[in-house]
Amino acid sequence: MSTEYKQAIESAVQEGKLSTDSAENVGRLMRESNSEPRVGESVRELVRAGEWGELNDRFFRTLAFGTGGLRGRTIGKVVTKAEMGKPTALGRPEFPAVGTNCMNEGNVARATQGLVNYLKKSFPGQAPRVVFAHDTRFFSREFAELAARTVAAAGGTAYLFESDRSTPELSFAVRYLGAQAGVEVTASHNPSHDNGYKAYFSDGAQIVEPHASGIIREVEAVKEPNLNPQPQGEGKVESIGVEVDEQYLLGLRELILEEEVLRREGKTLKVVFSPLHGTGVRIVPTVLARAGVDVLLVKEQEKGDGRFPTVKSPNPENGEALAMGIELAKKEKGDMVLAT
Repeated sequence: MSTEYKQAIESAVQEGKLSTDSAENVGRLMRESNSEPRVGESVRELVRAGEWGELNDRFFRTLAFGTGGLRGRTIGKVVTKAEMGKPTALGRPEFPAVGTNCMNEGNVARATQGLVNYLKKSFPGQAPRVVFAHDTRFFSREFAELAARTVAAAGGTAYLFESDRSTPELSFAVRYLGAQAGVEVTASHNPSHDNGYKAYFSDGAQIVEPHASGIIREVEAVKEPNLNPQPQGEGKVESIGVEVDEQYLLGLRELILEEEVLRREGKTLKVVFSPLHGTGVRIVPTVLARAGVDVLLVKEQEKGDGRFPTVKSPNPENGEALAMGIELAKKEKGDMVLAT
């Protein structure tokens, strides 16, 4: 970083515009040998514009890995030119937000490397085996691919779903494939600018003690993650999809308490379903249809879209998110509205 920018940052700290922690984290990230050019370009642009609030939001800490994994902004309140690059058809920036407190490649690689290191200690003599799934949010696919390559670079096997899948199916896949852990790249019902990283252990359940503390320590010990991992030794990324889907569907069928009753009464039951632009469309309509239930999809919300353009919040617990489904149910005389 040039003297000009160092002085600007020092002045901002002295004037109380930028926290000391933020300034230190900016300097540390700029010094890392694997930093992409857009890191420096974005920081300099924000400094020139005097966007100290944005810099504080992005750098006041390193995004913490907790029992729920990671969660944070992947698109800044202020998007730099370097981040915007060539925006996608949906208007998404080409690159995620730069910053130690942002959900970006650096934090995904750091979390995955820490997880792998813990698995090697927990399963001595075994190569890591981790399943990766992701939702329809911005950068979810890219983060899942990076995480999968990180496992392969450690000589392990990464099972990566070919496209978006739900968290429950990820949990099932961990057990079905006999993996040591699983990761779902998702921020659940957070706003569209967020993303996250949820880790699961070999039992398919979310990480609990003593594993939680062990993984957190390993993640915190990773200081400069590899942003361009390549398979090493027996390491590989294996694509999964239809086979696991079918086994998951069979497993769900076994959970139906009275299948005959549902099959008999389902012929007269009309269910309106909306995935709210998320992953539910992959499984829910098929489950209902196989049970003999008449399913009506909310077409406007059927397609995966990280903008979640038809709702204020992609949370089915919010009545507003069900408005389109309720409208369709009234029009088609539906019996119930279901959303995920």
